[in-house]
Amino acid sequence: MQHFWYQIKMMFRNPTGIFWAVVFPVILGGLFYFMFGNIGNAEQFSEIPVGIVEIQEDNMFVEILMQVETGDGISMFQTKTYKEKTEAEKALEADEVQGVILLDGGEIELVIKESSIRTSIIQTFVDQYLQNKKLIEETAMTHPERVMGLVENLNGEVQIQMTDIPLKGQDKDPYAQYFYALLAMACLIASSVGVQNGLAIQANLSPVGARRNVAPTKKMKQVLVDFAATLCIYCVLMTGVLAVLVFVYKQEFGSNVGLILLATWVGSFVGLAGGTMFSVVLKGSKSTKEGMSVVFFMVSSFLGGLQWGDITYILEKNCPIVNRINPATLMVNAFKSLSVFGDYRKYAVNLITLLLIGAIFLVISIVKLRRCRYASV
Repeated sequence: MQHFWYQIKMMFRNPTGIFWAVVFPVILGGLFYFMFGNIGNAEQFSEIPVGIVEIQEDNMFVEILMQVETGDGISMFQTKTYKEKTEAEKALEADEVQGVILLDGGEIELVIKESSIRTSIIQTFVDQYLQNKKLIEETAMTHPERVMGLVENLNGEVQIQMTDIPLKGQDKDPYAQYFYALLAMACLIASSVGVQNGLAIQANLSPVGARRNVAPTKKMKQVLVDFAATLCIYCVLMTGVLAVLVFVYKQEFGSNVGLILLATWVGSFVGLAGGTMFSVVLKGSKSTKEGMSVVFFMVSSFLGGLQWGDITYILEKNCPIVNRINPATLMVNAFKSLSVFGDYRKYAVNLITLLLIGAIFLVISIVKLRRCRYASV
């Protein structure tokens, strides 16, 4: 327990680490706020123009698409029918429609120009329709007598869920994703703290590490105590950063405060575990390991849309695996799931993936440290 409190004191005595973890994200958030913080507020919800190309007719899909309304009674989608795919794609390039839906019997394909809140709403509708359709077909094969009741229930659920798509979360600002990516970067900056933890346990890289290696306490216990202490204080720091983004810069992260904080803390866990792993696995000097932690959180933040919001769409189209394993993207998607759609399932998937990544980093660190042997200390 004494070592736990000692580690917390040591972290507070590192002003450089606190600056990059807290002050830098707050300053960058201020720049974002003054650059485009009020742009999204000026944009009001209106019908989303969607192009329809019916290679084979699917009247049910089109009918449901046209009936979906917002909570204010406004039609959510404005449908435009095209005879040819090329004609619809030209309309998409000219921004006459936000997306083009290709109907080919039971197959439904969505084509978009770039990722945005509106295209996400279209994709959510398509995914939900296909999911419900599959459920009805499976029920018809196994329990045909239940089909009518299921259809009635799904019709009610579809209406409620699709009505709430733009309203479940408070965020309708297309620029809010930059603030999500900013908070993700702040969490991943914990990797620099993790590097310091790793250095402090290695006898060949620091005097403190030499003394700790001759101590009777097992390495695994030392690593876990260091990790727990720094994670606790870093979570407090990230809570402060989140408070500034919400109360000063007026950014919405969702209505469930507990889940928002949990996502922030899990992101900090991943960053800290990643830095610890880099410190003990990579060979080289102290500066090399510190440089790797910087590369880690900067590249991850870039791929998560911090500098260029459309990068996640490009990756989803050409290399989707990056979006499935990149920590910053997973955090951004978790925040977006809460604030835009109120989709707790997608939120849970992103968070579980983050926890698995962090756990893998931490296990690798412990295994590597336990195998370290020194000729003399």
